[in-house]
Amino acid sequence: MATLAAYRDVVWAQHLTDRARRVQEHELRYLFVEVTRRCNLACAYCGSSCGPRERPSELSIDEWVATLRQIAADFDPRRVMVAVTGGEPLMKEGVFGLFAELRRLGFPYGMVSNGTQLDRATAARLIEVGIGSISLSMDAPPVLNDSLRGAGTSDAVTRAVEALREVGYEGKLEIISTITRPAVALLPQMREWVANLRVPLWRVAPVMPIGRAARRPDLVPGPTEIRAILEFILAARQDGFLPRPEMSEEGYLGNRFEGNVRPYLCQCRAGTNIAGILCDGRIGACPELGEAYIQGHVKEDRFSEVWRDGYRSLRDRSWMKQGQCAECAEFPRCEGGALHLYEFPGAGPLRCLYLLAREGGG
Repeated sequence: MATLAAYRDVVWAQHLTDRARRVQEHELRYLFVEVTRRCNLACAYCGSSCGPRERPSELSIDEWVATLRQIAADFDPRRVMVAVTGGEPLMKEGVFGLFAELRRLGFPYGMVSNGTQLDRATAARLIEVGIGSISLSMDAPPVLNDSLRGAGTSDAVTRAVEALREVGYEGKLEIISTITRPAVALLPQMREWVANLRVPLWRVAPVMPIGRAARRPDLVPGPTEIRAILEFILAARQDGFLPRPEMSEEGYLGNRFEGNVRPYLCQCRAGTNIAGILCDGRIGACPELGEAYIQGHVKEDRFSEVWRDGYRSLRDRSWMKQGQCAECAEFPRCEGGALHLYEFPGAGPLRCLYLLAREGGG
């Protein structure tokens, strides 16, 4: 046991050294492109509060193309993964023009979709424009999923997977599940559902109390549910069966779970290696971050200059060492957790999964 503890200390020391180096170098490696907030669904816990209409302030596809061309001129596009998100990206008029341009510029790219617009013809077009990864959202077995996301949404994901197979899609395909309180007990059934679809990759994220979920505390997992999610993923990653679920990134989880429920140690890279552009052109980091983290606007600022000179409160996390975090012995490893836990720099975290998991363990 002492040898294992010593080994983990060495691994953590190297991880913290690497994390400090990444902050110092802040090489852009991942870019979220939120092409629209328009969505044909109205999920009960949507963190972005998406709606059925495109917002008047949204960038046009021509403006998106111009922005990505500028970024490709200032960075090596082969080293920057672009994640096209929404809303529902496939509802953005002209989005295939953006996809084609991403491929022409040399960016590896993928998208997050609810699957409702992804029929066989659309799947074939996605292959033509060289998409490399597709993440489909489904959060629970069909009865609960459809009650929270909308009637027919589960069948839509099934049809989308079938359509991609029919046209010979060979890129990365995963299911992303946002886990609500009532879905926790159904995780084994959800895993079986994903397995029957023959999708080997399954990412799991407890719903955050932001957006619509902030008004639905009945859907937000508490200590017992957080612990149950982590224990389920830990066991499922060790039993040899697919899909092998992966926990999302939300800060330190403790020795029992770190490095075991996901294939890396906690490392929120928002503003360090990850940037994002919101649907209206505002420059930030990951889409879950609020107004306080906006760094500029693509219509007023050159993105590369914002990336070089901005993001100070995102790269220097010392402001997080306050309140309960100031006295926590795990702060050197955690550094306050993921940025999306904080409404603004200086605020306290919305939750701490490490403390919740400890409390939920009895």
